[in-house]
Amino acid sequence: MGTADMLPVCLIRKILCYLSYREASRMRILSKTWLLAWLDLPNLEFSGKSIAIVDNIMERYRDGNIPIDKFEFDNSKKPDRISALIDKWLGIALQNGVRHLVYRDVTHSKIYPFPIFKFLEANFLGELVLMGCDLMHVSLSSTSNVVICRSLRKLSLSRVRLDKNMLQTILSSCPFIVDLIIRNCTRLKNVELRNLPKIKSLAIDIDHPIKIEAPTLEHLYYSSFCLNKLNIDKYKNLKSLEISCTKISDIYLNRLIFRPYCLEKLVLANISLGRFNVCRSRSLKVLKIHNCKKIGAIYAPNLVLLEYKGHDIPQLKFAQESRQLKQSQMILYPLFNVDAAWFCQLRQSLSDSISWSQVTIYFHKYEEINMNDLQLQCRDAIPKVDVLDVNFLRPTGECSTFVDALLWSCRPRKLNLQSTSEMFTCFMGRLMHMKSLRRTLSHEMGCLMHMKNWRRALFHERHGQLKEVKVYKFDQRNQSWHPVEHKRGELSIRTVSTLEKYFFLLDW
Repeated sequence: MGTADMLPVCLIRKILCYLSYREASRMRILSKTWLLAWLDLPNLEFSGKSIAIVDNIMERYRDGNIPIDKFEFDNSKKPDRISALIDKWLGIALQNGVRHLVYRDVTHSKIYPFPIFKFLEANFLGELVLMGCDLMHVSLSSTSNVVICRSLRKLSLSRVRLDKNMLQTILSSCPFIVDLIIRNCTRLKNVELRNLPKIKSLAIDIDHPIKIEAPTLEHLYYSSFCLNKLNIDKYKNLKSLEISCTKISDIYLNRLIFRPYCLEKLVLANISLGRFNVCRSRSLKVLKIHNCKKIGAIYAPNLVLLEYKGHDIPQLKFAQESRQLKQSQMILYPLFNVDAAWFCQLRQSLSDSISWSQVTIYFHKYEEINMNDLQLQCRDAIPKVDVLDVNFLRPTGECSTFVDALLWSCRPRKLNLQSTSEMFTCFMGRLMHMKSLRRTLSHEMGCLMHMKNWRRALFHERHGQLKEVKVYKFDQRNQSWHPVEHKRGELSIRTVSTLEKYFFLLDW
């Protein structure tokens, strides 16, 4: 008996349930025992498979009366061509006791008439996720559609064709929903969410007025073009609030996010109008700011995680830095060529705000940097960061001055680089040059002492105080890191156009 056959079938089946359907399918080749366990796996996920394969598997589950716990189907065909087969597969899943059902139409057609009340009547479905289907084919005047489903806990509707009456009927049929998601359902207008006594999480993306009555709500994600009528004062248990909005007054936003109790996580995204402060929040532990242009003072003395993401370099002001802050990440996507002014602004931002543990930058293009002009603009100490991630989407331009400007703006302990081998060679060359200059500087201190203090500081700053460099490259084939020797001959690496991963450990 091989090692793979030593485990009992029941344990193998349990192991396979923790894997995705694709991963579990690969494990069946280990032995006949693993194959038998895979043949009656209760979790079915179909994405990109041929219609014939899906049909054969579903018929085998029907004929063998094999229990189905999860059925997930991503439809990439025109629904009108295979609607009969979809009905058949859903019927088999329902017959075999499915508890988690996911149907996604990736063709954006919204024409498959999903039989939602048929599944709710079964009263054992715990999760229903629908994307790109039609729920308006059902007549609400029929009394047979009035059902009560006490088992459903999660309902997700994305790009689904329905109106407010149909939504209200569905919600009235499922009074014990805990998690509700509504995204991009364009026909929904003047929605009222009420009579949900158990709901704890709500995510809604809608551009029309909405009324929410959910005193038990703990997590709210709200996205709208114009946010002006959302009132969360009634949600005394709200712990997490995420807002994405392009048009909002600063007075309303400040009133909305000022909560003296409970709120532990706050995410603000795509707010382009108005200036706001994040103040007087002692309970706040997680703060994420995405693509917000005008940010005022931040007073969150118990903050544990801070994340900024956007095209513009932030100018954050902290009234009091949290002593509990464990992770702070700045993620930048510059839209235009970066120049000396951009690097000066980056350095200023890193110097003025908190100590950032990680800075991630995605560069499109860059131009040659005039280092003499750059260094005269800022004389503060160079800020230090733990990790600097540098990603080049289209590496072009003169590299050496770019590297100098980047390391002038901050001093990373670890530098992650994702780019071509040509760009790596440039980074490696500049770092080794800075390391060698440190030795030269130690022999030239007599000359430096005759310089004026500020000129001496600029000289040290420009050429760096790099003591040691260790380099590692990621081996894609073996999925592992290995050290790179940085001898002179090693810098002439074969140039390839694909992006590669490196990281440098720098001791300043």
